[in-house]
Amino acid sequence: MYSWLALRSSADLAQLDSFISTEYAPKIVAARLVDGISSAVKAVLIEHNYVDKDYRSTYYHFYSKKGQYYRPDCVRLHFFDATVSFEKNGLVLNCSDGRLGDHYFGYVVLRPTGIGTIGRSVLSPDIRSGVKGGTRIIAAKHKVHLLGHKIAVEGFPSMDQHQDISVCAHATCWSILRHYSERYSVHREYLTHDITMMAQQFDPGGLVPSKGLEISNAERVFQAAGTYPYVVTKIDSSRPDPAFYRQLIAYVESGFPLFAAMHCREHAIAVVGCEWQSPGTALPAGLRHAWDELKALIAVDDNHLPYLSVPVAHGTGAPYSTQDIDSFIVALPEKIFYPADAVEQLSATLFKLGGALGLPPQDECIARYLITTGSTLRNFVRDRSSEFDSKLVEVIMSLPYAQFIWVVEIARNTEWSAGQIAARAVVDATASLREQMPLWFIHSRTDALVFDRRVVGATASGMRGLKLNGMTATALTRMEQNLRPTQPK
Repeated sequence: MYSWLALRSSADLAQLDSFISTEYAPKIVAARLVDGISSAVKAVLIEHNYVDKDYRSTYYHFYSKKGQYYRPDCVRLHFFDATVSFEKNGLVLNCSDGRLGDHYFGYVVLRPTGIGTIGRSVLSPDIRSGVKGGTRIIAAKHKVHLLGHKIAVEGFPSMDQHQDISVCAHATCWSILRHYSERYSVHREYLTHDITMMAQQFDPGGLVPSKGLEISNAERVFQAAGTYPYVVTKIDSSRPDPAFYRQLIAYVESGFPLFAAMHCREHAIAVVGCEWQSPGTALPAGLRHAWDELKALIAVDDNHLPYLSVPVAHGTGAPYSTQDIDSFIVALPEKIFYPADAVEQLSATLFKLGGALGLPPQDECIARYLITTGSTLRNFVRDRSSEFDSKLVEVIMSLPYAQFIWVVEIARNTEWSAGQIAARAVVDATASLREQMPLWFIHSRTDALVFDRRVVGATASGMRGLKLNGMTATALTRMEQNLRPTQPK
């Protein structure tokens, strides 16, 4: 059965309780939606009797065994703009331009559990109120089958904790692993009950999961899912730790969602994006890093709709700030051996090559680093071949990269504001910490140094220089391929 709720404003979402029974907590859900989604949403298609595989995984293993009766079916809410209309006779979705997917903003599943009823959900960040234009989000395309249509929404998955069979840490692990299974075919799908079981060495029964998880339990979940979890913790949670946050933003910009723990609040969130400071913000002197230019992280928190803005500092009205995060887990693929803190140390030494490359003074620069793949780098360079000397293009296309590489970019203040850089280095992500020169190459607008990594232990003996022509007047574009920019509606 389907129902259609047309909206003149988001306040009309309060009418959900006319269509949905109380075990789905429609009033609580409507209040959250009213506060959290933009006025671009003009209609909700309510899909009754929906079979949700995540809820069913907990229903069969937990709720069906309880004395209180729980329904086995869910309700799914689909969000559209004003372009789409619905004919109840024939159950037809009409779209004026014939491109239904362009006017679909995602879905929210409601579980019949009375509390914590928002289940598996994927919403477009473009309709999240408060999300600024240019905010960058880790996202994947999620397929939706609806009334004979196959459409997709691009976003990050989320759900509320159940509060009895799962808590915030379970929900965070689930959202990260569901993103991986949608984004990368090598990862299998894990349901909510799977996550609950993976966190423990044995079946803990119904009560223990609701008592919370340690970060070691979350690490166990990611290891059991076939990833290679890497844990980073503040040296002292009571003091600022810039190196901790520089590593955090490096992995986020690499496209890896983070399990972030706030022990002071006994809470866990998924960090899934970032918002940069506005161009023209006054910048202090001295070498800075990407973290220093950050305005907020973007989080999936089971107490809020997805894409919550988490400011760098306290005092902005947000429920918490990035200062409350004291450890994180990044679930890495197998072939990344060189960690972010080693890349940071290496990036500072690159300025010693300034004389050979014409790098700008260190005190005038911003450094950033992120993981990508060799094929993504080649695609980036090919799409912007006019920015590069043909000799450098030939080198970039022919080097035998490992699957994963670190990219280090150095920019002057003015270049950073314009999305440009002065120099770029590419580092072997499979390198050992004992290697003296784990570089594939480094280049500026005028010069490049290329390293032959086929020679074991090669340093200067495996290096050759290139003089680049025609690049001095060309702007070099900053690489930002891993995250999706938002376009608020």
